[in-house]
Amino acid sequence: MQTPEGLTDLLTLKKIDPTTFEGENYQTVWKRVYGGQVLAQSLHAANQTVPDNRQVHSLHGYFILPGDIKTSIEYKVEALRDGGSFSTRRVTAFQNGKAIFVLAASFQIQQEALNQHLTSPAAAAPEDLISDADLLNSTNDVSDRIKMYLLARHPFAFEFRPEKDYSHKIAPEENRNVWFKLKKETQLNAQQQQEFLAYAVDYDLLVMSVISHYQDEFAQPLQVASLDHAMWFHRPFDVNEWLLFSMDSPNVSGARCLGKGSIFDRSGNLVATVIQEGLARPYKLD
Repeated sequence: MQTPEGLTDLLTLKKIDPTTFEGENYQTVWKRVYGGQVLAQSLHAANQTVPDNRQVHSLHGYFILPGDIKTSIEYKVEALRDGGSFSTRRVTAFQNGKAIFVLAASFQIQQEALNQHLTSPAAAAPEDLISDADLLNSTNDVSDRIKMYLLARHPFAFEFRPEKDYSHKIAPEENRNVWFKLKKETQLNAQQQQEFLAYAVDYDLLVMSVISHYQDEFAQPLQVASLDHAMWFHRPFDVNEWLLFSMDSPNVSGARCLGKGSIFDRSGNLVATVIQEGLARPYKLD
């Protein structure tokens, strides 16, 4: 999605009835629905059914079938609970009558109590870095085939600036730190901020999990696809301002990879945490 305005349009669903919504697709070059899109659209659908004073604090989603970018997606919302402080929603995304994604999300009124968080691992200021796209276009350390894939996966309404360029091999136990923000300042309400963040953070987690293998002379093509996605929102943030996405990969096994990301604001506050598991296995060469 090229612009913030276009992303707003993409994530704003057509209301069919109070619990049913319809969305269109970002036309990816890999011909399947971008996972961050269906995640963010599902969150948008749920947001339309909760009281205005409640915001999502956690969500858990499962990718069931690859989405067809040529077919609109229907979102059905189930109101599971509305309590004194929390609301729970389940959203199922359908194409051609089949469920392709299911989301469970919990919403809470604003409450304050204890306060602590991880320390930001930022090692560089974003102003001193260049964009991921520019790094990829200028490097000779990445094959053209992988370069095309990495460029195509970007949510283009955002700019990403990695702390390390592609000449630095990232070991499996290392973190990959990437600064990001919207390319153009856009006025968003709190719910839209969360939807935009959910859209953006699908960008690199699975790549982080297998990047050391991609960099191993790119000898073995890998099939990588999202299986599930969990996200927790801790504090307010602004996607118009620089945020740090610090990613690591705790495990790769069983033809699956696990990516974990911590998102910090410029002041070092932890604003969100995301964990994603994906398929990671060699392509079958017939």
